[in-house]
Amino acid sequence: MSNYLNTTYLKNKKNNNMPIIQSLLKYGQENFAVLIVEYVDIENLSVRETFYITHLLPYYNVLKQGYSSLGYKHTEATKQLLSELAKNKVHSDKTKALISKALVGENNPFYNKSHSMDAKLRMIEANSAYPVYIYNSFKNLLVIFPSVKTLAKLINSNHSTIVSYIKNKTLFRGDWYFSNLPFDITDVPLIPNWSSKEAKDLITEIIDNSHIKKAIFVYNSNKEFIGKFEGVTHVQKELNINHVIIKKYALLNRPYKGYIFNYERLNNNVDSYSDQL
Repeated sequence: MSNYLNTTYLKNKKNNNMPIIQSLLKYGQENFAVLIVEYVDIENLSVRETFYITHLLPYYNVLKQGYSSLGYKHTEATKQLLSELAKNKVHSDKTKALISKALVGENNPFYNKSHSMDAKLRMIEANSAYPVYIYNSFKNLLVIFPSVKTLAKLINSNHSTIVSYIKNKTLFRGDWYFSNLPFDITDVPLIPNWSSKEAKDLITEIIDNSHIKKAIFVYNSNKEFIGKFEGVTHVQKELNINHVIIKKYALLNRPYKGYIFNYERLNNNVDSYSDQL
């Protein structure tokens, strides 16, 4: 736990593939808390940890058993770190037997139960590398999908394309941001269930916009919103300004003849989300 308070440790490239590390760097340690859920004897520690992981399916516990790597694919660097760590902590045969027992029969929280749709969705989420947060162009959180693979399949895209938009933090098809972490730790999705009708309607809208590569947002010199266009050629037709000039000034983020062109909505604009509903 002390490592999570160590900025040098958090910024070490060997550790930056861990979701908890990414979130600690993004939001700061002051936005996290350490809570004790149960006091146990040391020999039962891994057993109880396994129970809570399988029962609660916590996002930051990428491992599926207490002190194990079951269900998680590590990088080679992480494998080496785990190997070194394992040399200093070896489970006794008794503890191994208890861990095994915790995953089967009545000790398993899913024993003899028919999984509800909600439980199935949670299990799918637990097996995902990381979720995808979908924001609209106003940066309102719309919905959270369990994985890149799930989203790519639904919107007729591919894994590498979505990962590229996550990394570049640019608008997808002119209207949506994809992120592997929330923009703000307090963000709550407007659509709580990614398999709901509202989410399906959103997917349909994203598919319908597949012809849009880069939308252009146009403002006047006072940064008052004029309109959103599907591309530079549409702006050229409307304003009679050459598309090469539009691209140039959109990248320069400078006004041209009383117009401001941008590939995103401006932070201090008046085209509020509520005005567009």
